[in-house]
Amino acid sequence: MDSDARHRAWVAQAQADADRGVIECRICKRHSQLDETITLWRNGFLVFAVCDRCCGSHDVVIRPTGAGIEVRGVSRGPLVIRGAP
Repeated sequence: MDSDARHRAWVAQAQADADRGVIECRICKRHSQLDETITLWRNGFLVFAVCDRCCGSHDVVIRPTGAGIEVRGVSRGPLVIRGAP
């Protein structure tokens, strides 16, 4: 599945979830209620969603471009991965 097909599948699922009042965060993939997410809609379609938890730990920048909308998320702190003790 290429990235365009994956994005179309996410949009279709997100639209169905939004109709039920539940949104999947594009960063952590956690399902959240509409009142716990920041969403970006274009022409009546959900194109991006991020939960409050991820907004607290990431700087999310959304800006228009000639090709569409660019979304970038950068962690505010280092990611520490530890091995098994």
